[in-house]
Amino acid sequence: MKKALILHGTGGSSQANWFPWLTTELEKSGFEVWCPDLPEADTPSIERYNQYILEQAPFQFDKDTIFIGHSSGAVAILGLLEALPVGTKVQACYLVGSFKNDLGWDSLKQLFVKPFDFEQIKTKSRLWYFLHSDNDPHCPLEQAEYLHSQIGGDLIVLPGQKHFSVGTAGLQYKQFPYLLHVILGDTMTADDVLEIYQDMEQQHVTLWLDGGWGVDALLEKQTRAHGDLDIAIQKKDVRTMVEHLKSKGYWLVHRGDATEHNFIMGNGDAQFVDFHVIELDAEGNGVYGPKENGVKYAAEALSGKGKVQRRAVRCISPEWVVKFHSGYELRDKDIHDVLAICEKFDMSIPDEVKSLNKVPKVRFALQT
Repeated sequence: MKKALILHGTGGSSQANWFPWLTTELEKSGFEVWCPDLPEADTPSIERYNQYILEQAPFQFDKDTIFIGHSSGAVAILGLLEALPVGTKVQACYLVGSFKNDLGWDSLKQLFVKPFDFEQIKTKSRLWYFLHSDNDPHCPLEQAEYLHSQIGGDLIVLPGQKHFSVGTAGLQYKQFPYLLHVILGDTMTADDVLEIYQDMEQQHVTLWLDGGWGVDALLEKQTRAHGDLDIAIQKKDVRTMVEHLKSKGYWLVHRGDATEHNFIMGNGDAQFVDFHVIELDAEGNGVYGPKENGVKYAAEALSGKGKVQRRAVRCISPEWVVKFHSGYELRDKDIHDVLAICEKFDMSIPDEVKSLNKVPKVRFALQT
């Protein structure tokens, strides 16, 4: 079962800001959620919080768990991860309005009694998301930028949201739909995909759908929710697409591993476009990254044809979709995608997926 731990900030409680709303929404989506009232929250302490959380947690922290922290609760997550046993790894951490030092406040000093071991901490979550505002009155953006530089993951800077709290930004922060959608990854619809694809066609830009939407294009039906659109695009067309997305309200998402060949843009609706930039060689292969690295989308990989809402689109071919789903820690949705493609195209299930012994039968939950 999916599990979520939500930690509030200094002087707060489980009933403040958007925490009750997020708890309810995640429970609707099948999560078991624990949002505790942290002890003596006026003076947060890593040691005190860790002892309380580890003694009182109603579930085990593991690969099916996500951590969500706001303000000092985000800092507390760093301390909690450091205290977890070696080998423990949660699915994702969402740090909202985070900071790296006591900000000159005596009440925050117990969060920073000793330096954090970021090398250890970053190994204990598969995914990292830092959400910050460009005008946070309490936590300067450079503090989140520092944490992001130490840990990696995605740094999403939202304009004008202050400290994502009722006290700084008003009653709108009794809810936090943007964060919910980042967690659920459910905002990129078929209509959105087709709009981007067709807009680019009108500007003579060729796209190949990759990732989850590439899989569903091959299946010719939507089988799960998507929060992003993965695309392969030629280097010569990147500027055109970047400028187009900017005109639609997208901006660059800061990633620890971003390069000119792989980067992400996102918008205020928690929709993301993941760029995979290639250059076609004489044989039609898509060279990905520096040529000397030898990484490429084979010409056969770029030959896929699929449909989104009955509209023909280019995508990665079935055989190469399966090949690309190997050599890393597969998530449930990755296993789902491989099994769906193998069933649709009568392909053998790779041993790597068989060994995981999951998802015995593909279920198509969504329809276009």
